[in-house]
Formats: sequence, structure tokens, C-alpha cells
Amino acid sequence: MNSTDRNPKILIICMTRRGGLLQFSDCLVKNLAQLCPVAVVTAKNAEHSEADWDQNTIAKFVLDMGEGKKGTFKKLFSLDTWKTLSRALNEFKPDIVHITAAQEWNPFIGFYIRFIRRKPLVYTIHDVTYHEGIPAYFQITESLFRKIPNDLIVLTQKGKEQLIQKGKKADRILVVPHGVYDFFTLYSKAEIEPQPQILFFGRIEPYKGLEILLKAAEKVLKEHPDWKLHVAGGGDLAPYQQYLSNPQLIVTNRFLSNEEVAFAMQQASIVALPYLSASQSGVIPTAFAFRKAVIATNVGGIPDMVKNMETGILIPPNNVPALEKALNLLIESPELRRRLGENGYRFAHEELGWGAIAKKHVAFYRNILDRKKKEK
Repeated sequence: MNSTDRNPKILIICMTRRGGLLQFSDCLVKNLAQLCPVAVVTAKNAEHSEADWDQNTIAKFVLDMGEGKKGTFKKLFSLDTWKTLSRALNEFKPDIVHITAAQEWNPFIGFYIRFIRRKPLVYTIHDVTYHEGIPAYFQITESLFRKIPNDLIVLTQKGKEQLIQKGKKADRILVVPHGVYDFFTLYSKAEIEPQPQILFFGRIEPYKGLEILLKAAEKVLKEHPDWKLHVAGGGDLAPYQQYLSNPQLIVTNRFLSNEEVAFAMQQASIVALPYLSASQSGVIPTAFAFRKAVIATNVGGIPDMVKNMETGILIPPNNVPALEKALNLLIESPELRRRLGENGYRFAHEELGWGAIAKKHVAFYRNILDRKKKEK
């Protein structure tokens, strides 16, 4: 049977060990497996969130990526690495290989898959524009890799426009929104009630605008002494030391487990994400899944999800007074918080469901295979 006459076989490669990129890949894999045969190449010790994967239908090939930058690059050139990758291609015989996350190995693996094994290669670009603070070596490897895949997937229309401006063909780019991480709600506990609490969640990076939030919170929390700000996520807090003595500040400076994410979201009444720049955000649909009122900035593809005064409040980036105003508005308006949270929840489940996202992927895969057939 020709590959275009049956459900395409998809090999997903995601070699991040934990966090949002792995969760994205896991959700996609689980839902793709309902539509077509899927296998996964994953990193050793990856903390997969989808424990209910059916191991009988989703084959898993595990790569040992080593520890640290030196260990990772040493493993890249290990014979075992290439044996495992070759075994995945030989045993599963995919029609398409799809790399779902940025990783330093991608240029080497991508070249092998597309030009040596001659398999159609798809790549999901989560952030078309590099964030501030991304290491130069990573930008170089990522820029090299983006030239290799046949087709690309981005999470926002703006991302597609940026790629077209860089010379990519429009019909080779699929726009699919970031899905809702509603699996976090499985860890919710009925006895946990929302508290007068603002939540900043995610790995702490300069581009995420934490300092803007801390500056705004100084004044806002002073006016509302029963409210607190919870900063939750790993990363370097050294640049923010002058703000951390505030008694109304709660800091959880580490990676959070799924249970801890659910707890933080349930306790929050407002989720504030004052990014200075961003292509998209996986935190926003997570907040929507918990029916939380969201404040976010008008950058990148964020307005695709946060519609001002409909599914959240949208403010200009790097604007402390605007953030103060938005926080005060939500703190003083419980009904507005409820309405925005409900609208966000409805939007997430109508527009950001993983089942619909998987169907869009399969249609894209089919188009790639149809085009390949016509080119022969």
C-alpha cells in the first residue's frame, strides 16, 4: 500500500528531558497516536508527563545524551547514538520524521535524516525570534538547522510571516496554536481554593519581564495588604535581589513538579506574564485550563490567545504603570476575574484542544506526502 493511501507513519524526535517542550511533544504524541502510527525518539531519563502512553502502539527509542554541554556533544559522536537513530528508522520505517523541539544535536540529526536517509523532515519552531539571553552557540546551531527541514510548523501567524520574510515558502509552513496543557488539572485537589495571590510562573529569564512585575507589585501590594505575589520557576534570581525582601512575596525558585504546578495555579487568582518579548507562551493556555484571569503583554503571538478584556488583559511591554493599572483592576473586580477566566477556559477548549491540533498535523503530513508523490 502506498504511504499516501494509508495513515502516515510519523517518527517524533524530542530530546529535551523535562519542561514545556517535552510536555508539548508528549501531548502531541498521545493525540497523534489516535490518528496514525507513531514512534518516539526520546532522551534517557526524560520526565514524560503522559504516563498513559500505550506502549503497545507507541514505540520508544531512547538516546543517552550525556550530562552537560561536553557530555552532550561527546554522546552526539558516539556510535551508540547513531545505532539507535538508525534502528528507529529501520524498524519503524516512518513516512515522515518530525523534530518537535530545539536542541543542539538537530543540525547533525536533521542532515542525516533528510540527506542521507532521504526522509521528509518537519520541524516545529516554538520561537521564531530568539529570546534575549539565548547563548550564541545555540543560535548558531538553530539557524543552521532551520535550513534543513522540508517543512516547518509555527505556533502563531506572526511567526509564519517572519519566516516568509526570511525566504521560506508559505505553503511549506503550517500555523498551529500552542495546545492547552489541561493534563495539569488532573493533579488538582478539590479542597484548594483560590487565594488573593498573583502568580508569575515559568523559568526565570530576562525577556519574561519579572523585574517589571516586581516593580509594579511593590506599589500594588502595598495598597492591597491581603494580596501576595508568587514567583514560581527555576532560573537566576540574582538580578532581582533588591525586591525579594518584600514580605508579600512568595518565591519557589526551582523546577516545579506537575502536582506543584497544579497547586500554584489553583491558589492563584491572577496570572501575570509581562514578557518583554515572546513568540508564544505555553503558560497562558495552562492558566486558561485553570480558569485564571491572565495579564500579558502585546508581543509576538501573545494576542492570538489573549484578547483584551475577553480572555485576559493585554498591556504594552515594559510598562510598569500599565501593569499596575491592570493588577488593580483585577484585584478590585472579582466578577471581571471570573468572566475572563471562564472566557479563557472556553477559548482553550474550543481552539487549543490537542485532538484538533493533531488532526491539523496529520493533514499537513498528508500534504507533504502528496507533494512528494507528485514530484517523483
